[in-house]
Amino acid sequence: RMIYAGAIQHERNLVALCKAILQARRTGMNFVITQIGDGNAWKELVDLSIGSNGTIEVLPGVPHDQIAQILASAHIGVLPFPDEEKFRVSSPIKLFEYMAAGMPVLATPIACHQDVIRDGGYVFWTDGCDVNGLVAGLERAWGARDQFKRMGMEAVEEARDWTWAASARKLQEAFINGRRLYGIR
Repeated sequence: RMIYAGAIQHERNLVALCKAILQARRTGMNFVITQIGDGNAWKELVDLSIGSNGTIEVLPGVPHDQIAQILASAHIGVLPFPDEEKFRVSSPIKLFEYMAAGMPVLATPIACHQDVIRDGGYVFWTDGCDVNGLVAGLERAWGARDQFKRMGMEAVEEARDWTWAASARKLQEAFINGRRLYGIR
């Protein structure tokens, strides 16, 4: 079970991901996806879901305090975003949510994902954001589905490095080291 919770916009590449999931299912990979949110891709995703035999589910947005419970119902968080400037410089909040929820992640290899995940063992990188590239990532995920629990535990550990407190510590250390470097007391 895959999950996406957030803005359901065309630019987030969810339609291509759903087409990739449908293609993967035709080859025996038993993925399903729930997408929660609102946006301009809603109707197209609902139309795809109608003929999907339950493979694709599209639900309206929910209050933020319900996200943790919803994420707990899934096995993999998805981030199918294209390599565009607006995604290269954004803060991948969804990534942090998926990590903290103890899920491996299917992600496109864009800067904001790579900068956080680095060499983390809890990601299934796609070969790009088109249907074929997304299917390649799905194949890797399907082949490692017995590792999801271990990968999710690693994701939780990595998420600890991305809390506000951890960020503040890193900033403080950089400040202190900079003062030392320049001889400032």
